[in-house]
Amino acid sequence: MNYFEILKHYSNPIIQKEILSVAKDREVVGSLKDGSYLKRPDTLLYPKDIEERVKKGVVSFHCSVEKWFQPMQLSVNLRQEELDNLRKSFDFLIDIDAKVKLEHAIATAKVVYNFLKDLGTKPTIKFSGSRGFHIGISSNAFPEKIDFKETRKRYPEIPQILAEYISEKIKDQLLEELIALEGGVASLVKTVESVSELSPYEFVDIEKNWGNRHLFRMPYSLHPKYWLVSLPIKFNDLKNFKKEMAKPENVKINVKFLVNKEGEATELLIKALEWKAKQPREIIKPKIIKRKYKRPIPEEYFPPCIKSILKGLTDGRKRSLFTLATFLRAMNWKQEDIEKRIKEWNLKNSRPLSERIIKTQLKWHFRQNRELMPANCRSHLFYVSIGVCKPDQYCQKNPVNYPFKLMKKRK
Repeated sequence: MNYFEILKHYSNPIIQKEILSVAKDREVVGSLKDGSYLKRPDTLLYPKDIEERVKKGVVSFHCSVEKWFQPMQLSVNLRQEELDNLRKSFDFLIDIDAKVKLEHAIATAKVVYNFLKDLGTKPTIKFSGSRGFHIGISSNAFPEKIDFKETRKRYPEIPQILAEYISEKIKDQLLEELIALEGGVASLVKTVESVSELSPYEFVDIEKNWGNRHLFRMPYSLHPKYWLVSLPIKFNDLKNFKKEMAKPENVKINVKFLVNKEGEATELLIKALEWKAKQPREIIKPKIIKRKYKRPIPEEYFPPCIKSILKGLTDGRKRSLFTLATFLRAMNWKQEDIEKRIKEWNLKNSRPLSERIIKTQLKWHFRQNRELMPANCRSHLFYVSIGVCKPDQYCQKNPVNYPFKLMKKRK
């Protein structure tokens, strides 16, 4: 877009009204085409303020999730206590960004929305302008005090806890949605260059790194790379959302962002804090054991979940095909032995998979130069939901660890 097109967009009185309604009590910063910001802090009070910033080269507007008593008093030199006293309240945003496909972000936004709705919170949704969505909850939806302390002074602690809680609680359902969207595990994995584990967050990001004076792109602001509008939308529009809807000439201004009923997110916050209190203070992620053992690992050393799968299944056959293929490759099995064992397993299933599915999936697996791992043991979708998770003392983070730990113990 050229300067005159950008100025035309931001000179629209309706656009100005929407931007100013969100800008109230916030720090607002304009960004230039090269991604740099104008001097902070700054605010927008009147329509002419928007036009003046555009004339200085601003193409996009960002504002703080925090609301302030006096935004222009903000400074990098302020201590945490001074920031807490200056902060009036804060909104909560779930920033969803697809790594490859917008459809993954749409699926994530739907899962997050429904999860929050089930807890009594009706969030608002906004297209980010690029590859994702912002799910917003207004500050007035949270109680003024929690655990005898003012909520406004528990920033960024509370947003960080909420983001962690929501990400963890939707994890299995989100992975299931992504698998269904792509038509299978292998098809989903093919959408990205590499995966370190079978997690939905290999395909989509949910931001957790909240900090002081955290900014987000304002509703109806332009994205400087794609020149799309950061457009608030209704939940019912998510399913059929297309980027063309966010072109400036196609924008319809009929949805508000960050609007909630008083106190409706109280249950969400209480559950998140209770969940966080039960988590270990420091979560140590065990590394996959480096395998110096080069010979094929016999089945006697396999973990209980893999042994259960190999007995045959009534549910989760496609998911388990992925699990078996990745696990047996990690066990140094030869291609012909893997094919033979999986065909034997398939015959034990109550409804065997078609030969075409088996052949296609295995062909894809053997073309991979990267090391694919089975889903981690905490994945409800791949183990618990199909009744094969029966851990013993040797079970760890991933089924691949089990045989090497068992062999080491027996030695």
